[in-house]
Amino acid sequence: MKARFAFYFLGIFILTLGIALIIKANLGAAAWDAFAVGESKTFQLSVGTFVFINGMILIFINAFLLKKKPEFLAAVTVFVIGMLIDFWLKVGLSGFAPTGFGVQTVTLFVGIFALGIGIASYLQAEFPASPMDTIMVAISTRFGLSYRSARMISEGLALAFAVVFQGAIGVGTIVVTITIGFIIQFFFPILEQLLVRISQKPKYK
Repeated sequence: MKARFAFYFLGIFILTLGIALIIKANLGAAAWDAFAVGESKTFQLSVGTFVFINGMILIFINAFLLKKKPEFLAAVTVFVIGMLIDFWLKVGLSGFAPTGFGVQTVTLFVGIFALGIGIASYLQAEFPASPMDTIMVAISTRFGLSYRSARMISEGLALAFAVVFQGAIGVGTIVVTITIGFIIQFFFPILEQLLVRISQKPKYK
């Protein structure tokens, strides 16, 4: 159980750092985050606030796709994610403003890898996941698709909403949409095996 908690919290910590780095790169954010950035600019509330609001809506959509009752405990996860995104943007990375295409590109790719690894990590705990990630699982389960394909579909839907709200869309958005599913698909089994090894490691007094 301790290992699962560690994967859960470390994963959320890493993925929110990744989200903030991608936004800071200013080349276009991940689709769901670009959507939240657009809402933030439109309604003058924080990005994290809209991550939470959008997550609450997705809880009901995911319940429909999975044919289950809404998983309201997921609200805790998306609330923590929203808070940490605001922390990174307003405090942790407040003085970080990458300039120049080269630095922005490096920042973008570091953010993408952090996001993918973070998602693959915290999903291992099998605790209530962020609704933005559960929709990937829901689409995969409902239609028999791989996580990679399901993620691309969910990101595509979010991208459409981001366009409507004139969110942080750019070449980075396309890169994230195309690559994030591959990164999750690659690291998920690796971290799954790591969790199994840690959980089965004998304890010595």
